[in-house]
Amino acid sequence: MNTVMADSGRSPSSIHVATLLALLRAGEQSAAAAFNRIARRLSPGELSLSLSPLSTLIEDEERHDSALATFSSVLPPIALGDAATRGFFRRFESREPTVHLARVAALDACVCQVITRVLACTDDRALDSRLIVLLSNIRADEARHVRVTRDLARLLGADLALLRGINAEVRNGFTRLLLARAPAFEALRVDSTRLIALIRREQ
Repeated sequence: MNTVMADSGRSPSSIHVATLLALLRAGEQSAAAAFNRIARRLSPGELSLSLSPLSTLIEDEERHDSALATFSSVLPPIALGDAATRGFFRRFESREPTVHLARVAALDACVCQVITRVLACTDDRALDSRLIVLLSNIRADEARHVRVTRDLARLLGADLALLRGINAEVRNGFTRLLLARAPAFEALRVDSTRLIALIRREQ
């Protein structure tokens, strides 16, 4: 495992893989933090209804981040500290649980689409085969997270208009992050223009 990953860390595509994983990790960390904050802001009655699914979501997001960190550790370090990225994730914060949940659901849906396109376009010459398996598993989990998180938002009072409005808001913001990283996706054989169009269309 270490030998395979060390080899991938020296490959020409390593910086682009590192960029992809850094973006995915930022999403996982943001979602885990959001679910923790949401749990602290719920009323006792709301928490009794939501604690079990929230706990599972937090565990999944932290597990994903840890697994991605293992692969990232042998790749070039990538910092997502630009103002646009910081602003995007900072705007996720809301004292209203339904808004916060809707934003996380929209972000997870975007992550699913990114991983789907990466897996469809990239082969094991660019991604270690074990990373491909991990990304496939994360995609399956995130698709479930979207459904669970939207259900929680509706349970707590979110209506369809709110979910749709926030979905469009998050997708537009996320596509700006992708646009700034288009060269990395192109290097991984992902058509960044098509990917951005797909994400914007799902509104």
